[in-house]
Formats: sequence, structure tokens, C-alpha cells
Amino acid sequence: MSKLFYFKVTFLFVSVGLFVGNLAEGLFNIDYSNTELLLKLVLKSFVTAVLTGLLLGVLNMFFKIGDFNKKEND
Repeated sequence: MSKLFYFKVTFLFVSVGLFVGNLAEGLFNIDYSNTELLLKLVLKSFVTAVLTGLLLGVLNMFFKIGDFNKKEND
């Protein structure tokens, strides 16, 4: 498997998980009537998820951690 495959898998899993987790946690703590806080929460969650996903994806390209075997169709 190529380095790009390891990067994509790690980046997608980490980014989606962090974005949803940060967003869900933040929604419990804010006032829904303030749209500025909602926008700030979404942007903060997105930036955190993308930067962390990029960092871990690049690291996984070089160390190739994880066994991502493709399933065979019978």
C-alpha cells in the first residue's frame, strides 16, 4: 500500500472523529441564541480536526502504523 493510502485513512478517521466530538461537546456548553458563538465553535472544531488530522496523517505516512487490509470480494 502506498504512503498516500496511509495518510488518507488516518486523516479521514481522525478528522471526522475530532470534528464531531468537539462539536458535540461544545453544543452542550453554549447558548443557542448567540450565532457568533455557534460559528466560532464550528470553525474551532474544524480547524482543530484538520490540523490534528494532517499532523497524524503525515506521521502515519512515514511510520505506517495500522493494518489497513482491503477486503476481498468473493
